[in-house]
Amino acid sequence: MSSVHATAYQRLVAAAAGLKVPDAVRQVATAPPQDPQPGQIWRAVWEDTIQLLLITAASDDDTLRAVTASFERYADADTLLLPAQATTLEQPLALWWGLETTVPWCVLDRQVSELTSRPDNLTAHTLANTVTGAQWGNRIVLSAAADEYRAVLTGHLEVLGSARWAPQGAGGLAELLGEHGITVKQLAAELKLPPPLALDVWRGQQPLTADQAAALAALLGQPAARFLDANPALPPAVVHELNRPLRRSQVKKLAAQHDETEHAARLRAAYGVYTLAARDDNRTQPNWTARTDRYFELRLDD
Repeated sequence: MSSVHATAYQRLVAAAAGLKVPDAVRQVATAPPQDPQPGQIWRAVWEDTIQLLLITAASDDDTLRAVTASFERYADADTLLLPAQATTLEQPLALWWGLETTVPWCVLDRQVSELTSRPDNLTAHTLANTVTGAQWGNRIVLSAAADEYRAVLTGHLEVLGSARWAPQGAGGLAELLGEHGITVKQLAAELKLPPPLALDVWRGQQPLTADQAAALAALLGQPAARFLDANPALPPAVVHELNRPLRRSQVKKLAAQHDETEHAARLRAAYGVYTLAARDDNRTQPNWTARTDRYFELRLDD
């Protein structure tokens, strides 16, 4: 274990030994998840990468601007060191403003804290002027350990910033079914679909769910992913719903239920929500939030 990781681990063990969760932290952590807002501090998780982030701005396109936050006191000239009272964590934090970047909502796992006071326009300098006791990191050359730690944070942000789960949708499902000689009648029988819905799927106007793709894959000796990749593109509103932090715990439960990865479960949910809409009487103005709620109500074993 490198010195920087050893130090981080030792600090974590020491902090855990005398841990008393502040009431404000408990309140934030146990509250129902919400859409991200500036001034919140979240745990971001994607694959094997875990990182604390301070949200500085949130956009309507399911992305946000964020600054890496750490408990380590390593710092460069662009790092703002916050005193314990600056956040509900009641622990000193280092904010690496030089690493501020854009990440998608889907990496947000849980809100853990928030700033106790923040300016309306959240920037490094406005925050430094707002928080009593905040100070900038050293402007001298970084130590080897600090330089290594900064490189670790940079790597984390590269993973989080490139996170994607929603396929573009090749839209070749009709052609793929035709290549294998699948008729509407066969599709209806194999997937137990009513004829009108089977016709929509056969025409490539409705997607296959993960279970339906698996059934066709077993029948035709093809990978299930090939059928899912040929689905029509997911509606942006469905992607948005599955990007929202409040869906993450539901996706995790679904993944555990099917013994699959979180990525596979999110795709399962997305295509399931999309397919569920095909059975709705009101297809012209769908309420995707309500449909997503309904999907998880039907699928989760709670």
